[in-house]
Amino acid sequence: MSKTRLPIALVIISVLQFIPILIVPPALLKGFNVATGAAIVVVFGLLGLNLLRRRSWARVATVFVQGVNVIVRLLVLVGHAVVPGETGSVLDVAMIVSMVLSMLVSAVVLYYVDLPDIQVIMQ
Repeated sequence: MSKTRLPIALVIISVLQFIPILIVPPALLKGFNVATGAAIVVVFGLLGLNLLRRRSWARVATVFVQGVNVIVRLLVLVGHAVVPGETGSVLDVAMIVSMVLSMLVSAVVLYYVDLPDIQVIMQ
């Protein structure tokens, strides 16, 4: 393994890549289990640590997890963007904003981790 410096953006992504997974609508936060949240942070902490150690499997796992996050959020968005209301169907703005924000952050992580320079560093 070479001793070249890691790009600062890779360090930021390694530390904060759990954020897109935890972006949820406020209505879902009241049923949020603290133990589940802690487990998510621990798993992503280990994944981020291995990204910093330049493990190629950590890059592949990051691409997989963030890609699945985008797909799941898109499916949830399609199914729950419009909810029945008293006077007809209404848009669930909080759901739409949180899903789109999560997908955008995951897309940024995917874009950066898939850059050729990062791929070379991670080999």
